Amino acid sequence: MAKKLLFILLVSFFNLSAQETHKTLFSEALTLNLDAYNTKVDNALERGELSYAKSLLDTLVKDHLQGTYIDALKFESLNTFLTSTEDIERPTLILTYASWCIPSEGEIPVLNKMAARYGDMIDFVVLFWDDKSTVKKLSKQFDKKIQVVYVDETQNKHMRTVNLLKHSLGLSLSFVIASNGEILDLKRRPANKLNASINQTLNENMRFLVRQIAAINIDLNINLKDLPESLATF
Repeated sequence: MAKKLLFILLVSFFNLSAQETHKTLFSEALTLNLDAYNTKVDNALERGELSYAKSLLDTLVKDHLQGTYIDALKFESLNTFLTSTEDIERPTLILTYASWCIPSEGEIPVLNKMAARYGDMIDFVVLFWDDKSTVKKLSKQFDKKIQVVYVDETQNKHMRTVNLLKHSLGLSLSFVIASNGEILDLKRRPANKLNASINQTLNENMRFLVRQIAAINIDLNINLKDLPESLATF
């Protein structure tokens, strides 16, 4: 009887351990929920509900993608040791770019300021979906504390991951990742707006990045009072 009880306890322990160590990957969760998300977006756009269609990404992230783990993705780097998402050891912001997708006018100046200020605590990574020569030219506009990496789709072997990260939710994304690879947040970055002044775009990007960094409070105990409210208070 004692041996049987011991066996049951051991089986229960190993089953519990297996459940605790299983980590749902971003690709798994996105694959399961992408079709339903796209259907809702298409229906909203057909009804002319643009704002609601945009909000559906936040719902998808909150309900299904937060708490998943970033997939293994190998990339090339220009100025850093970082060669894969598996190299992440600190809280990290990954912003996805492409040469044909022009960022908001105020984005890069604000990103450079934030990296200069918080780069000792957080890794700022700009991930280009481009070839080396293109990225090398574009990388000069980023602060030295920003790690510039790229994925050349003609050479990368993790094409399923590339397709999910790049093509499924579009470009101009910002991933907030904990030091253990957990995705804390995912949002689209501010888009260009007609007739917006430079101060408006600067402050919009400031507010966006502050919210992204605030999400890292879960992982790094950042003093939220130290985060600027706008460019004027930075």
